[in-house]
Amino acid sequence: MSRILVAASPVYGHFAPLKRVAAFLAGRGHDVTLLSHEQFRPMAGENVRYEAFTGEAGIDVEQAHAEPERLAIPAGPERFAWDMRNIFVKAVAPQFRDVQRILAEAGDEPVVLIYETAFLGAAPSLLGAPGPRPAATIGLGPVAFTLSSVDTAPFGMGLAPDSSEEGRARHREANAFMQEQLLGPAQGLFEQTLAELGVTAAEIPFFLDSPVLNADLFLQMSVEELSYMRSDTPAHVRFIGTLPPADAGGELPEWWPEVEAAERVVVVTQGTIANQDFGELIEPALDGLASFPGLVIAATGRPGEVRNVPANARVTEFVPFDELLPHADVFVTNGGFGAVQQSLRNGVPMVAAGLSEEKLESNVRLAATGAAVNLASQRAAPAEIRKAVEEVVATASYRNNARRLAADYAAVDAFGEIERALAELTHYL
Repeated sequence: MSRILVAASPVYGHFAPLKRVAAFLAGRGHDVTLLSHEQFRPMAGENVRYEAFTGEAGIDVEQAHAEPERLAIPAGPERFAWDMRNIFVKAVAPQFRDVQRILAEAGDEPVVLIYETAFLGAAPSLLGAPGPRPAATIGLGPVAFTLSSVDTAPFGMGLAPDSSEEGRARHREANAFMQEQLLGPAQGLFEQTLAELGVTAAEIPFFLDSPVLNADLFLQMSVEELSYMRSDTPAHVRFIGTLPPADAGGELPEWWPEVEAAERVVVVTQGTIANQDFGELIEPALDGLASFPGLVIAATGRPGEVRNVPANARVTEFVPFDELLPHADVFVTNGGFGAVQQSLRNGVPMVAAGLSEEKLESNVRLAATGAAVNLASQRAAPAEIRKAVEEVVATASYRNNARRLAADYAAVDAFGEIERALAELTHYL
């Protein structure tokens, strides 16, 4: 059995799947420590040792998202750039120190580090910073695949891929713009931080590429089509589908028989982060679907009042999606990667409307699969949402493509792939 450190950034959508991976590995007999934000400590599973971030690594992401400076920037690439620098790259040094502390406690015992895409605190050790180093590393991708490619525009710009010579030329220009200008301040801070921590490597990778390139194995938690089919994906990258449904963890609502009896069901959510203003998606969706011939279920993800709830809608803070989605005809979402994968795993087509965080990029990739309509809006109009839902219901290709992707997910055992990767890397330790 191995000693394992699992590290996740302080974002619930990133932490939740890593928590399940930690619990799975602990259940298989490994000695597992889970490192993330203090607020997530009560969620750690049995037999998992929990370590909380210290100092600036323990940033309150919800508070950061509410910063006036951030909110003054329109949702899209510029706000994405602010997030990358101020939330993720600024955390590199304190996250690195927390990793060093835990590795030092292990003494001479080898430790396998499993980290997720947005946990950039793994980079200094893997690029040669002085101090204890993990014996092996596995990167996990619970969010959209970030690695740069000659076949695609850079992550975060929301541009469709083009593998023609002309398209590749445009991608080169776009990648240069992204890395040197839009995300130039974040990259500059990344390089400065690494130098201050003692990294002397001649070449420092782009910070969004680093989590993928630095790992011994990188396991992207999706199917490859959701990341575009690329000609230059490294051999150490594997697409492992998504984790199987978790236990529901709560009672079904009293109106559940209405779900089972409804001729049509539309599910609406704004996820767990970009849900501070229900007027962006939940309220306009309920307005547009007020006369829709079916039942509309809106999951808010937090306490709060939703205005003008129509008679055909039910609003709840939480409902187990893996119970609900098999009954759904359409899923209306702002494009959070976890929710998108739940929908595809259940073969449910989508209407996507979201531009914040990684959603601008993710929703373009989603629409490219043919399983969704992308409204490319942060605040979609009610009539626009209604029209898109009716299009998805009336057009068989959306449902067929969602079911095709569901079959791809069903063909992969994510936990099994994680265990296989761990066995490969620890065989000679």
